[in-house]
Amino acid sequence: IREEIIFRALTRVLKDRGFGDAEVNPEKGTVTTDYVVQENWRFKVEGEVKKVSKRERAVTLSLTTEEKSSSGWKPKKLLGKEQYEKLFDELEMQIYRELSKPD
Repeated sequence: IREEIIFRALTRVLKDRGFGDAEVNPEKGTVTTDYVVQENWRFKVEGEVKKVSKRERAVTLSLTTEEKSSSGWKPKKLLGKEQYEKLFDELEMQIYRELSKPD
């Protein structure tokens, strides 16, 4: 699968999840969203797509979650394995949708 298809799918999933338009850097193989603020929380996604072999790509995602306090933003771990698995399942389905679209 070409990286551009993975990036298209990833930006669509992130947009659907409320992260807005993600910034893609194809040369570095990265994708980054701006912070999304909801009440006393803010969230940001950073990802990387690496070529493993001619037919395989590895996608790494990191979701930063921070809670606002009197001294600023403090990192918090909110997501567990299940939430990441759901995100990757959505990404996989979106990749198939992107592959089915004509170029």
